[in-house]
Amino acid sequence: MLKRKKDTCFVIPAFNEENKISEIIEELKKIGGVIVVDDCSEDKTSYVSKKKNVKVIKHVKNYGYDQALLTGFKSANKLSFKYAITIDADGQHSINDAKKILKFLNDGCAMVYGKRKYQQRIMEKIFSSYTGFFKGIDDPLCGLKGYNIRICKTQGFLDKENNIGTKILFNCKRNNLKTIEVKIITKKRKDKPRFGGTFIGNLKILKLFAIVIMTDLMNLFLSKKNI
Repeated sequence: MLKRKKDTCFVIPAFNEENKISEIIEELKKIGGVIVVDDCSEDKTSYVSKKKNVKVIKHVKNYGYDQALLTGFKSANKLSFKYAITIDADGQHSINDAKKILKFLNDGCAMVYGKRKYQQRIMEKIFSSYTGFFKGIDDPLCGLKGYNIRICKTQGFLDKENNIGTKILFNCKRNNLKTIEVKIITKKRKDKPRFGGTFIGNLKILKLFAIVIMTDLMNLFLSKKNI
């Protein structure tokens, strides 16, 4: 059985998604609260969202996906939600998969993360191969994730740098908290991704990849030093 609506919120980072977001909000409102973070859209994303009577926060400038997530997380925490589930604004994610995420949160998971059948960017595939082999996480960049807010606050939930949504997940895994991977269905979008096209998206992931490798090497060095 799903938790009552007041326990759960959906955080939707959005940029120029006026054509898609209305339908998504309508479906998610049946399950829980909705927080839309409009990352300085140039279209009517905020206007359309507000008409659905949900929480809408609009950035005064385009800060990017990480900051949009953080803004949503802070709002979810302030509003005393128990669970936060991130979902993309472009309609790629299935509402039924979001319900699966919530079910596993209800069952006591600290984090639940989706695994897509395919990844659009080459750097996503490379990065996922690395994290799958070394961390047991096959799709860390999937936008559909669920968080137990109380637990995840101890793992970087409200940190400024969340590294495209991966830092909390890596911390939960490293500290042996209960996490689970859920296979999900995604629809290919016909237009360009809003949070960075192919080149920019690959570049961001490459930078993240470098950060993760450096961090892992540093942790390995420190662990050997303490032996």
